[in-house]
Amino acid sequence: MIRRLPLILIGSLAAAALMLAACSPASDSDDDSSSAETKTETAATTAVQKIEESSSGTQQKEAPKEDASAGPTSVSGIPLDPDAKYGGILQLFDDGEGPSNSIWEEAAGSGFFTMQPLHSSLIRPQSWGGLEDYQNNAFFNFHPDLAESWQGSEDGKTWTFKLRDGLEWSDGTALTSADVKWSYDTIITGEGLNRSPRAVQFLAVDSVTTPDDLTVVFNLKYPKAAILEVIGMPYHIIRPKHVYEGNTEPMRKEIPDVIQGPFQIDEWVPGEKYVFSKRDDYWNQPLPYLDGLNLNMLSRSAAPIALRGGRVDIAWAHGFTGAQAETLINECDVCNVWPRVIASSQSPSLMLNHQRAPWNDPKVKEAFALAIDNQKYVTTVRQDWYFVPTGCGFYPTSEWAMPAERCAQIPGYGDFQEGGTPEADKEKAKALLADAGYEPGDLKVNVYFWSAIQGDAPAILEDLNAIGVAAEAEVLETARAYATWSDGNFDVGVHSFWVAGIDPDITLYEHFYTGSDRNYNRYSNPEFDAMTDKMSKTVDKQARKELAWDAMELALREQAKIIVSHSSYVPVHNKKVHGLMPTLNYLAGYGPHIRYDHTWIDEDNLRVLGN
Repeated sequence: MIRRLPLILIGSLAAAALMLAACSPASDSDDDSSSAETKTETAATTAVQKIEESSSGTQQKEAPKEDASAGPTSVSGIPLDPDAKYGGILQLFDDGEGPSNSIWEEAAGSGFFTMQPLHSSLIRPQSWGGLEDYQNNAFFNFHPDLAESWQGSEDGKTWTFKLRDGLEWSDGTALTSADVKWSYDTIITGEGLNRSPRAVQFLAVDSVTTPDDLTVVFNLKYPKAAILEVIGMPYHIIRPKHVYEGNTEPMRKEIPDVIQGPFQIDEWVPGEKYVFSKRDDYWNQPLPYLDGLNLNMLSRSAAPIALRGGRVDIAWAHGFTGAQAETLINECDVCNVWPRVIASSQSPSLMLNHQRAPWNDPKVKEAFALAIDNQKYVTTVRQDWYFVPTGCGFYPTSEWAMPAERCAQIPGYGDFQEGGTPEADKEKAKALLADAGYEPGDLKVNVYFWSAIQGDAPAILEDLNAIGVAAEAEVLETARAYATWSDGNFDVGVHSFWVAGIDPDITLYEHFYTGSDRNYNRYSNPEFDAMTDKMSKTVDKQARKELAWDAMELALREQAKIIVSHSSYVPVHNKKVHGLMPTLNYLAGYGPHIRYDHTWIDEDNLRVLGN
């Protein structure tokens, strides 16, 4: 029997009781700000794989065709590994609980680790494959899940998804197009939700219709190049309409009984563990391979120790950075280390509240942007495991990255590029503050730092102090940080979440568009909104790039956010883990990647597939 208890924080465990809520578990593990004296050469010598094109770059107008010559597959088309073994318990790691199980509403948190194994999605990004697939960025490819196929119309305004026949919820109720429509309508409208952070991504959607029980149609107002990436965002699990319509509160606080994923939760000991067991009637047969999962609650610092000692098989689903990564690379004999990758959604940034004076003064905002010494931060705080924001807000190596020469012209983004220096920028910053009427020490501010990146505080405060701002740090635990950002109850804050995707639609709408739940510092400019809408409607890729760069430049020149850097990490699994391809951190920490339905472990006495 499942233990049904409210999600609570317990005493002194408050700091660990909430899962990081900004970029997935990636964020917490990225707070590895050990001193520069402990730096090794690992970061400099660990090659970073290049990521260029996102899902929207390939525009998958239809589901991939199954190749019969490739061998047997699961119901959904996942290749079955002939060497795979059934059985075993996969040992996983988390560093706390909360904020809730309603992953439609959350930025991140432990809910993703507990809910994904219980559910399925309409479509899913690829999470299976080997090193070659990983290096070819196969994780951007979408595949059928509950939908067995999809088709985009010639004009790009109609996207039709066909569901599998015979799908059922665990209570025996048929899973139909009504469940899919209700799920997406709830996400799009926010009806019944406390917040809906991804609603802004669906502005192009006019309606979701259901011609019959097995057909779901997304009707668009205009073609949107990134629509498949938006529909397939990792947060969008399908929930049962007959359970939650009219009352979504149980979705937040309770372990669900009515599910359709590969596992169920048998035991929950708050603050200690979740115990999952295999569901024999999982629709995507003959998966899963595993008998179950154990999600163990450990302190953040214990993750690499537990991995090295074999206590967990997968700690941070996306991987490790900094000194923890270096230790695992150099010392973990039981670890399989994958190539290093730049994070898509772990980018420390400074936020000035655009609705509060004097922080919305153009001269003050520009001075803050000029004050930040990006390269110093990368080297002294992050031991060169992070990267300066050469893409000016877009993924640095992607096709969407702003050209370096253009990026360097934006205040605050030239000091780390050719011809610029941090010293010159700081002198400009001092002059701007003087011109605005502020003498050194006149501006005083408590800068709020999200606790997962509190190690960033000394370097950022030093930069602000250097231009005459009397800045001090106040650290906010995850729950308080997100409440503070969401309420706009701050002057200046430092957060580290970027976006769950690398397409410009995802980035620009989520962070800067008027009214977006993730536009924490309340930036609003009708000109920017119009630029972004035009970019989103544009199909030609080069034209989209130019429009995206125009919009981003406007936002950064107005300090909609001040981007400090981008993280990188190395995915690390125990060598006995097979069938699971690492991916970018927003997919690794949020989506079907952590469903573990095609993951298997190679231990003695496990039954070989097919025997």
